[in-house]
Amino acid sequence: MLRAVELVRVRMPLVSPFRTARSALTTKDALLVHVITDDGDGWGECVAQADASYLPDTIDTARIVLRDHLLPRAFAGVSLDGVEGHATARAALECALLDARLRAEGTSLARHLGAARTVVPAGVAIGLTEDTDALRALVAANAQAGYRRIKCKIEPGRDVEVIRAARAEAGTGVVLAADANGSYTPADTGVLMALDEFGLQCIEQPFAPDALADHAVLAGRLRTPVCLDESITTAARATEAMAAGACGMVSVKPGRLGGVAAARVLLDDCERAEVPALAGGMLETGVGRAALVAIAALPGCTEPGDCSASDRYFGPDGDVTDPIVLEDGCLRVPTGPGIGVDVRPERLARCTVARERIDGS
Repeated sequence: MLRAVELVRVRMPLVSPFRTARSALTTKDALLVHVITDDGDGWGECVAQADASYLPDTIDTARIVLRDHLLPRAFAGVSLDGVEGHATARAALECALLDARLRAEGTSLARHLGAARTVVPAGVAIGLTEDTDALRALVAANAQAGYRRIKCKIEPGRDVEVIRAARAEAGTGVVLAADANGSYTPADTGVLMALDEFGLQCIEQPFAPDALADHAVLAGRLRTPVCLDESITTAARATEAMAAGACGMVSVKPGRLGGVAAARVLLDDCERAEVPALAGGMLETGVGRAALVAIAALPGCTEPGDCSASDRYFGPDGDVTDPIVLEDGCLRVPTGPGIGVDVRPERLARCTVARERIDGS
């Protein structure tokens, strides 16, 4: 039985600024959900950001929905399906409750989901930089560290030269991808077609999330697969996109889909449709990162995605959990019970900016 829940807001400095076409971050703000049950504790992470520049949910709206709508249902043992939307809040609570249950059972999340691998290839995302020299240095450093996949952010006016420089540094032994975060329009098709020469894994989310028809036209003109990310808000939406020919690859983000169960459903759908899929990251803390690695180990994740080591963003000691580390270009899938990593109280205290406890009646 669920006895109490803590909503813990953390703020963690990034080792370097992370800029995309939509936002620029110097810190990672996250909302962690800590459940206390009769059988033990569990943790989940809400991937909403401090503002609404990327997702419609924010940390503040997620906290309110959890406190006023989802938690009363959870305490009463009532299905959360009576609350529409708010996928990030639902995903965090689902993960925390599942983590507590699986810890009590002694079962790992990866095993519960049906993971097919013990390690997953590590990928890293590189934000927009001030100049090409800075980009080349970052690409070279991450390739030397052993990352199997490097994804570079692009935006109009900073695209072909960015990818040309990245390919020159990474060589052909590293999987290279471009991520536009929906910053282009069909008028930019010629520029996007110019990226075909670099042998990219994919061009991620070139157009706006709702522009499936435009993506389908673009996909028909490119040799490089179009990977949809922000467009993929539900499994049904993904099915629509695949049927329309709008994507040749899908980025699966459990936090945006409503949880790991929804992510597994989508990956099964991708397998049946024979559409490659990858695990998409959201600069998660160790709590969300461990769950994402378990997702990346599922059979439907056929492409290397955004799973990075903890120190890529937070340094060697900056995460709230013991670090997830890079080993020979891969990350080990956690095998401990639940999400497989433990939140360290001293680390959590260091970055906590707000904490609220809600007790069951």
